[in-house]
Amino acid sequence: MSTYPTTHNLGRIDVITLDDSPALSRDVQLDLATIQDAWPDFESSFDFLQGRKMMGLFYGGNAVYRMSTLRLDRDHENPFGHDETVIPGGHYLRLRLRGTAPVIYENIAPAFDALFSHADHDPARPHIEYYRREGEVDCLVPINPPS
Repeated sequence: MSTYPTTHNLGRIDVITLDDSPALSRDVQLDLATIQDAWPDFESSFDFLQGRKMMGLFYGGNAVYRMSTLRLDRDHENPFGHDETVIPGGHYLRLRLRGTAPVIYENIAPAFDALFSHADHDPARPHIEYYRREGEVDCLVPINPPS
């Protein structure tokens, strides 16, 4: 395994550790057009987006994309009727993309390709797109614990 941080032409690659985090979610078919159509509806189902951490999870071996947001205190009764899920914790390789649409979104697939080329990938957990803010997306690939 490489030493981190390391650099790639799309940005710096780091190892981060996440805790298991409860989330609200909705699954859609793993198809770019379907995903792009589904995000606005998912986001508009919430009272407001301030404070929300929006993520897309890909599970290898199936055709599902899971739109997710970490649960907030105000979500205790799940008033939006979404599915309940857990964002799995553990070690991840992270490449943070910065830029403007549409280029930042076009760089997501190449960012995952770069991460997978460096990863001791843990296929039991999803890889994650974390939409931090406008113009900033973290691409996360689960890895086995560094030795």
